[in-house]
Amino acid sequence: MNNLPISPDNALPIPAPLGLMELLIILTFIIHILFVNFTVSLVTGAVGLEIAGKIKKSAFLDKMAKSCSFHASIHKSIAVVMGVAPLLIISVIYTQYFYSSTILIGKIWISVIPLLIIAFLLLYLYKFTWDKWQNKKALHILVGFAAMLILLYIPLIFIVNITSMLYPDKWGEVQGFFPSLLYYPQIWQRYLHFILASLATGGFYVFLFYAYKSRKKGGLEDYEQSLKLFGAKVSLWITVVQLIAGFILLFAFKPEVRMLFMGEDLLLTTLLMLSIVLTIILCVFLFLAGYKDSFKSFVLSAAVFVLIVGIMGWIRHEVRETYLSPYFDEFPRTEQSMEK
Repeated sequence: MNNLPISPDNALPIPAPLGLMELLIILTFIIHILFVNFTVSLVTGAVGLEIAGKIKKSAFLDKMAKSCSFHASIHKSIAVVMGVAPLLIISVIYTQYFYSSTILIGKIWISVIPLLIIAFLLLYLYKFTWDKWQNKKALHILVGFAAMLILLYIPLIFIVNITSMLYPDKWGEVQGFFPSLLYYPQIWQRYLHFILASLATGGFYVFLFYAYKSRKKGGLEDYEQSLKLFGAKVSLWITVVQLIAGFILLFAFKPEVRMLFMGEDLLLTTLLMLSIVLTIILCVFLFLAGYKDSFKSFVLSAAVFVLIVGIMGWIRHEVRETYLSPYFDEFPRTEQSMEK
């Protein structure tokens, strides 16, 4: 490993116990990624439903689309704010790896800021011109579609960033964002997993929001009731597909990492099996919610969803630690070297 382009860690020690920092990165990332999922899925849902409404000349579908756009405009800002903490923490506890992988795609990484600004402006335009542009539907859809494409593109930048940091041995072989897309393993499998997770999570959010509103107010308007059941069904069937995508991602891991989740490590295997079992249970509750409109299934599905999200956040951290652990002995974190 002597020839690897890994720089020494920052001379400043990690400002808190490593275990606490790891717990914080799991928790803060989960909060951040949930709001990212909500934003991406709700914008996609708004555009998709608006297109369907235009094709079918349905004001009902248009109302459903407008509701999705309203929720998306709220969550986008929260997603950005909640992304600050995990970004800072990962730069502290994985300094050599995160900064190096960021530099390799530096120009594209910096473009995230103007891209977000453009996407936000487009989303505001999309939301506030909904009624004014009823006679300009094609233009209105184009604005929403442009915002959607940007919001689907930005996560790919971070996926390349986070994936490439796991492969220091490959840093000298390729540079730049676009070459990296086809060079590093896992990137497209991770992106597929993210997109499906976003759609499933967004559908689940819509279901939970309107189920709670129905319980609170004693009823919903027709389009809200349809949106609630639509969200549950989308979440159900996308989650079923997500189970397959999860295995595709698992088999994109290095064999020695993959086998840890397939029996060689008790903790990692248990976490994976728990996530699979709980996901199947969630699908059952979503089926009851979407096709039977059961309030009990609303409560149970919410509880199971929280457990799944927590476990998946933990698994994500364990994957990162497993990939980088061979490098920690020769290129230790500052905290570790100071303790020695």
